[in-house]
Amino acid sequence: MKKVDVHMPPAIMKSTVSGKTYIVAGKWVEVPDGTTLADAHLYVNHIKPRGAATVDSWEVKGSRGNVYTIRRQESGELSCTCPGFGWRRKCKHTAAVAA
Repeated sequence: MKKVDVHMPPAIMKSTVSGKTYIVAGKWVEVPDGTTLADAHLYVNHIKPRGAATVDSWEVKGSRGNVYTIRRQESGELSCTCPGFGWRRKCKHTAAVAA
């Protein structure tokens, strides 16, 4: 069986309809029953996107005292662990760092 290239972390899923086992990672790859996540490398190549490595991170305090982590990726893209960034993909914390 030829390995399938995937760009998402793989997961194992057993269909409740067909009873077949699949590795799901943006694509569905049928695998033998009993396959575990440790065996996923036999069926899929997980290709991590370029620029996904964190090159810098730091903590900031939010307006209500919560502590959030800002990360800068190799690509320069910023991310934040605050709920606002989770919903809108932008927040005042990353805006302050980018300014």
